[in-house]
Order: sequence, then structure tokens, then C-alpha cells
Amino acid sequence: MARLGFVFSLDAFVAFVLIAVAVTLIIFAAGTPKAYYSELTQAHQLAQDTLYALANGRELSTGPTYLEQIFAGGDTKAIMYKVAGGSPLYPSPIIPKGYGYRLEEYDFATSAWGKLFDSADPADSDRYGKQYSKLQASASTFVSLYTLPPRPGKSPFCNLNCMGYNGIDASGNELYLSNCTVTPCDSPNSMFDEGEHEVRLVRLVVYA
Repeated sequence: MARLGFVFSLDAFVAFVLIAVAVTLIIFAAGTPKAYYSELTQAHQLAQDTLYALANGRELSTGPTYLEQIFAGGDTKAIMYKVAGGSPLYPSPIIPKGYGYRLEEYDFATSAWGKLFDSADPADSDRYGKQYSKLQASASTFVSLYTLPPRPGKSPFCNLNCMGYNGIDASGNELYLSNCTVTPCDSPNSMFDEGEHEVRLVRLVVYA
């Protein structure tokens, strides 16, 4: 009986050691950073940095941002090359050459993302033909835009300024006050146009 008990105890000890070793290896493997995870994190940071530069960067301190220029009909390719990369004319892009990128806008009517620009499309892009095959990460932001800019107008009173926006005539031409025809006691006739405003959702996808 003593020998049987000794054999049983030895088997249990060996099994315990094997289980402990297996659990230790699993914990070690789970805690070891994976190359894929670090690359995915880097792609996400590149998307965030690029989108931030597009949403806040501008040519002039008082001019529109790069995203505002894109939605106003500006040269999207030139803007994306300058900020994100894709052309040897701009040797220090945010997104390295090994990555492709895609700028998208969300269509609330169709609940789908629409492409505004893809670095793989232009033939002169240094990422021409590059497709997503390994990983991709994205960052998104809301863009507040004036589709019709506001016109504050100016006072038509003679003792201040007789120039100001004064509406649109029947032919669609903008009218502006150009001479003093009223006194400070008359009611002002220079109009205020609050403009038209909208919010858009934009996403930048970085892929490799």
C-alpha cells in the first residue's frame, strides 16, 4: 500500500508541475507584445495625427482649414499630398510611404462611407495601386461647415457706414448699400444673413 501511495503522489506532483508550467507559458505568451498590435497602434496614431492636421491646419492664420478647403471644392489631391503624403514634392509626410490611406465622408442618407480620396488612385502617387492586405486603422471627426457663409451687414446710418449687404434682387444678384440716403432716425434697411450651416462626419483610414 505504501508503494502504491508513493506512486500516486509522484504522479500527482508531476501533473501539477506540468500544469503550472503550461499556465506560466500561457501567461508569458499573452503578456508578450505582438508585432501586429504595435503596427495597428502605429496606424491608428498616424490616422489621428493626419486627421488632426487636416482639421486644424491651414495655409493662412485666418484662412479656412484644409478640410474646409476640401469641402469647398479645393484641390483635394494637392492638400492630401501636402499633409498626409504621396508625392516626392513633399518629402516629410505624416504617413510613411509603406502605408496607404483613404479619406472618407459618412453619408447619413445611405448610412455608408463614401470615398473622398484614396492614395492608391492617382497615377502620380507613390502609393499608386497599393491595397489593404494586412491591417487598417482609422480615426474620425466631425467637421462644422458653412455651406453659405453668414453676412453680418453694416449699419446704413449716415453717421457710421453706408456700405453693407442688403439682400438679393429678383435676378439673384447681391445688393449692397453704397450711398447715404437715411438719417439716424430712420429704421435700418441693411439685412443680416445668418448663412447656412451643416455638420459632416469624416474618417481617415490608414492601411497596409
